[in-house]
Amino acid sequence: MVQRFHGIDRHKRFSTVSVLDRDGREVEFVGGCTDLREYIGALGPGDAVVMEASTGAFYWADEVEARGASWFILDPHKFKIIKESWNKTDRRDAGNMAKALWVHLITGEFGIPTVYKPEGVSRELRKLFAQYSLLTKQMTMHKNNIQAILAENGIVLPRTQKLRLLSPSRGMSFLCELELSGASRINLEISMQLLWRMQEAKERISDQIMLTGESLREKVRLLITIKGISPLMALAFLADVGDIRRFKTCRKMSAYLGLVPRAKNSGGRSRPGHINRESRKLTRTILTQSLPHICDASLGFRRYYDELKIRRGAGRARIAVIRKLCGIMRRMLIDGEQFRHMDVDLYRRKLGEYERTIQRITGERKTA
Repeated sequence: MVQRFHGIDRHKRFSTVSVLDRDGREVEFVGGCTDLREYIGALGPGDAVVMEASTGAFYWADEVEARGASWFILDPHKFKIIKESWNKTDRRDAGNMAKALWVHLITGEFGIPTVYKPEGVSRELRKLFAQYSLLTKQMTMHKNNIQAILAENGIVLPRTQKLRLLSPSRGMSFLCELELSGASRINLEISMQLLWRMQEAKERISDQIMLTGESLREKVRLLITIKGISPLMALAFLADVGDIRRFKTCRKMSAYLGLVPRAKNSGGRSRPGHINRESRKLTRTILTQSLPHICDASLGFRRYYDELKIRRGAGRARIAVIRKLCGIMRRMLIDGEQFRHMDVDLYRRKLGEYERTIQRITGERKTA
């Protein structure tokens, strides 16, 4: 039985803690807890802890769980007591979280909005994909910078020469053939070197993603039966959703992935809004990049996209196709069935490449 209810407002250098007893009275307050590990180490099965979802929240939730205490990770965007508070202080936030936890566990008058804590593999994959996405953005910035430098010097390269310039093996020799100013040449050289280093880092991250997701191999094999879905995309989807069976409906999963538009209904009129960008966005971002291949996965996808594009525009059509695809992947994982319109030859090639990649990475790790 829970005897104490801890509301922890974490910060970078210290935490603020408010503790309530079973009667709802504050029995302890710690205004500047600088050693959260020591504080959590003193907890036991009679304690329940609530903290806001932020960087490191899952780690501390694991520490709380290891002590036998109950943990709750609060979604601050949905907890209106904090979100809409006029008098917002650390002590008040910690006290409000502790009070809400007490009401939830003792009286049961209302629930508290919590976030899902994924399993270890999903969390590791999310960390890797976060770095992967960051490298992709930085590489795009350097490519745009290279293009701007060339334009400033009146140089327009065809695609073949541009690929040669960006090649690590031929780029520097081709750079010597271009007529550039001194400042442009050094800037271009630095951007190219940084770009190549990021490409190497991105390949390392990609290999680590494949290796980390090895336990999900059967699910990956199932999802890549869809044309346009690579093993990397399949792992991104699996990392985003975690346990697929926790979503009772396809709409709830789509809302979690940020694929459902906001709706406003007033006076008998419904006005759809923009998608919720506070949700998970990894799947949405990666699938958007592969949309042309996804639309070619079946005649139904292509027809659905083309018709919706004419009526609602390209943006809404993209989100609708991705939402439909995620629903299909959810059903495939639940039923254990392959995609009905599978291209057998393409699937065999993708599966063989995926297996060879896993073997290569595993072999390199053993010899290292």
